[in-house]
Amino acid sequence: MALVSRLMVGEVRHRRFIPRRHDLNYGLFMPCIDLDEWSELKTSVWGLGESWWHWARFKRSDYVGHEGDLKSAVQDKVHELTGQRVTGKVIAVIHLRYIGLYFSPVNFYYLYDEAEQFRYLLAEVSNTPWNERHYYAVSADEHEPVNGWQQPKTFHVSPFNPIDQGYQWNIKPLTEKLFVHLECHREDKEFDATLLMKGRPFTTRQLLMLLMKTPVMTIKVVAGIYWEAFKLWRKKVPIYDHPER
Repeated sequence: MALVSRLMVGEVRHRRFIPRRHDLNYGLFMPCIDLDEWSELKTSVWGLGESWWHWARFKRSDYVGHEGDLKSAVQDKVHELTGQRVTGKVIAVIHLRYIGLYFSPVNFYYLYDEAEQFRYLLAEVSNTPWNERHYYAVSADEHEPVNGWQQPKTFHVSPFNPIDQGYQWNIKPLTEKLFVHLECHREDKEFDATLLMKGRPFTTRQLLMLLMKTPVMTIKVVAGIYWEAFKLWRKKVPIYDHPER
């Protein structure tokens, strides 16, 4: 049977509308791992594994719960946030450690019930330079509101976005394509981010091709964050202090 796991390749787009217009668009790839397939995947794909010497390393402490079974930790986190217990498969779209370096602005976990129906998206959000972590659970109910699922913003991510914004999510089921769209609102839409990716087979050849092009995705991600922050500062976009620091 073919693996569900694959390598997602695409781009992330940010658009800032006020007080200054600012757009960015970066290419990236993220492993998409059916957590039930991890044992098979790490033995069949060269350079992928859990040891320090693996080029693309899965280190358990980088993700939800920090220890134990990741699938159970994701399901427990959604239960904690929503009161709903979902017990089917979990597919993780995550950044790995590359040559020992790790930072992920966001990891996504797709949760399914026993009938293999997509039920929740868990977003694991991190900020920099504070390296804090926060979680949002987004319902995948087919009766999604026309304007998307709305939640208050409760975690300080960017010093250029205030904490008193509201989030509006638009998500689609994970297929050979991935689509996640997030908007930040106060009176009007101030910012949005879109992640759009397509799947490739999770093979040694495909992984090596991506690693040859971007050997350390962590450096590209972090460098991009600070470069765009510098450009926003140059444009005199207001800076909002961390509300707890």
